[in-house]
Amino acid sequence: MTSFTKQPLTNIEKERKAEEFINYVAEVPPATQSPKITVEAPKKEATKSVILRLPESFKYDIHEITSLTGLSLNAVCLELLRPAIKKKLKELKED
Repeated sequence: MTSFTKQPLTNIEKERKAEEFINYVAEVPPATQSPKITVEAPKKEATKSVILRLPESFKYDIHEITSLTGLSLNAVCLELLRPAIKKKLKELKED
């Protein structure tokens, strides 16, 4: 058996609390609202489509990563390729 320290709310009190909740946003004075900050979006680099021929096992692995992370297929591929591309380019420039 559980013991309550407060009495249950009456229907009138429930309605009053519901109205307060619904009208809460309207009651917030503008001075306490945070100012809107506008951030300029970074300039997008031009893109080009590339068709990759890869083993089906890679495809399935990449799709599994997308389902687990929620990232797009494009984002996953770029995240995986970018470090390898930078490393290879650095090696070629050193030779």
